[in-house]
Amino acid sequence: MKKLSKYLESIGQELHETAYVDGKGINRPITKDETLAREIWKRALGCVETIEHDDGEFSHRILKPDPRAQQFIFERREGKPEAPIEGQDTSLLDGISDIARNMMNKSAEEVVTDGHTDDTETDA
Repeated sequence: MKKLSKYLESIGQELHETAYVDGKGINRPITKDETLAREIWKRALGCVETIEHDDGEFSHRILKPDPRAQQFIFERREGKPEAPIEGQDTSLLDGISDIARNMMNKSAEEVVTDGHTDDTETDA
């Protein structure tokens, strides 16, 4: 998997075939990563796409704002960890959560019992 990530990172830095027209009307080259990020924003906000057909005619398709893209952007900007993909094996994530929960419970128990557990005898 690390090899695939390395290749994706490398390809993402390559220039995309089409340029971005900025607010001043100037074409500027952009990377594939930036192109992908712009596509996510476009889907999050909604847009109208122009489609050219084989016969030279054009039609328009309205894309409504996509709540999943909005959530994705929000989470990335807030620095939240990625949620597991539906159907993905989450055993590692569950295991980490269980370990963290157990550690917190043990710490809380030690605070409440002042370091004494039920099986420890105390001087009375």
